[in-house]
Amino acid sequence: MPRRSTDAEFIAAWETARGSVLEVSRLLGVTERSVYDRRRALNNRGILLETNPVRESAATYTQAWSYTRERQATVENGHVVVFSDAHFWPGARTVANEALLKVIKTLKPARIIANGDIFDGARISRHDPHGWGQPPSVKEELDACLERMHEIALAAKRGTPLDWNIGNHDQRFDRALAINAGQYEGVLERLADKFPEWEMAWSIRLNGSVMVKHRQANGIHAVYNNTLKGGLSMVTGHLHRLAVTPWADYNGRRWGVDTGTLSDPLGPQFEYLENNATPWTSGFAVLTFKDGRLLPPELCEVLDGHAYFRGNRVV
Repeated sequence: MPRRSTDAEFIAAWETARGSVLEVSRLLGVTERSVYDRRRALNNRGILLETNPVRESAATYTQAWSYTRERQATVENGHVVVFSDAHFWPGARTVANEALLKVIKTLKPARIIANGDIFDGARISRHDPHGWGQPPSVKEELDACLERMHEIALAAKRGTPLDWNIGNHDQRFDRALAINAGQYEGVLERLADKFPEWEMAWSIRLNGSVMVKHRQANGIHAVYNNTLKGGLSMVTGHLHRLAVTPWADYNGRRWGVDTGTLSDPLGPQFEYLENNATPWTSGFAVLTFKDGRLLPPELCEVLDGHAYFRGNRVV
């Protein structure tokens, strides 16, 4: 069992690691949870240690990743609203989108996370068109995304961190640029450049114990496998199912969360399903933290054209 470090040793390690919890845990040979607990104890005694929410591990390589690999953030007490798979399409807002705006205004969350596939990219998909149908242009889709995402930012209280984890559909935007106009790198704007209010990355880790990213496992047992194999609570989108699956072992209680879809499962974005039955569900998830610990995740779900959260009709 490692010797407990003194306050001075812990503070020195924190400064050396520039606020990176992962690096402090490595330097002192303790768990990340211990680092969070120790920092909280010092804060309670008036010793404030600044955090460094962004850690670009890829910066040690000659060529960095296309997107930040993992961002880190601390939420001691409060809510984090996580939505995904909006596949924003020109036209009216969906019921789930309306509910999202209302829940954000009510809860005043500490963070808001867009967990991938916000942009659909129907015209720049690698798949062939279905027929003579005319999906919206990239500009029309982008304008819809800009409007909806700005509405979400306005619904939040000023200064609320806004995170966007890249999804496979979001990647279509930058991929099309790289393939068709690679020589204009640094001249044409990437997707991230269009949304300066939102911090884009592959994933964000909350309190060292909750990983939020667009996708990992697939299949009917995906959320269970995510938290089982990931070793911590996992919040993912991509599958559109909207579900919370608990798990427990010697490390304690944790959850796998599927954040559903902010879109309408019967929308024109999904003509490729050929009107097949799916388990897709409109809605989003709310994470609540108490003293740095994740409480059981909650869902806002659309049923028969209305959105419900905590037993109350929202829309």
